[in-house]
Amino acid sequence: MDALNAKATPAYTDLMCGRFTLTVDSLEFIEAVKRLNVKLFGDPPFKPPFKPRFNIAPTQLHPIILADGEEFAAQPARWGLVNFWAKDAKRAARQINARSETVATSRAYARPLKRQRCLVPADGWYEWSGPKGNRQPHWIHREDREPFVFAGLYDIWHPELDRPATTFTILTTDATEALANIHARMPVVMPIDRAEAWLDRGNLESDAVLSLLDLPPDDSFITVPVSSRVNAVRNDDPTLLQIEQQPTLDMVE
Repeated sequence: MDALNAKATPAYTDLMCGRFTLTVDSLEFIEAVKRLNVKLFGDPPFKPPFKPRFNIAPTQLHPIILADGEEFAAQPARWGLVNFWAKDAKRAARQINARSETVATSRAYARPLKRQRCLVPADGWYEWSGPKGNRQPHWIHREDREPFVFAGLYDIWHPELDRPATTFTILTTDATEALANIHARMPVVMPIDRAEAWLDRGNLESDAVLSLLDLPPDDSFITVPVSSRVNAVRNDDPTLLQIEQQPTLDMVE
């Protein structure tokens, strides 16, 4: 997997959803995916303890949910899709996101869209606002802080013949009106009632698959300004989510 350990995309990347969170522990993770009847310990197994993550970055490992025969399984994968036909992993950090509007016609994503769809568990993501050099990170999450799943795609690359590497990308769409002031794009948050259809490998009709991405605006997300320590990939602890007080006129004076 060393070939996939590329330098993570900077926090201020033009790509949407360059960092996200899943701040639950093993038991909370199991409870969060029970509604999908997910088998957590497939082959290869994804075993506890599952550590809360506060700063998941490109090229890092994270559990994804995918179809495993007639069941669903959670297994580790590396963020940044590397196509099965790729000679190297140079595009991994550039393929952390896929635009839902063009995914069906993209050389990188059209094949995975047909039979290699996945869900990416999360409970928030980061976006940045403000001028370059003084970017303010925001944590975007549900007000109740409940976990959810992004729509994703995966592929299996072989850096060596006997070393398969599962990699994934997160689909994006236009941001809701409430979030557009921070960024024009947002991840596709898949409703639970569409999750099984999205994972169904027998669902091969492109129109039917793409219709699952045609979602009504979801206004359940809120944004809070958080610590600029999230800018550094090495920082991954609960203090990243501390609300950072914005300067007021009195403070400036």
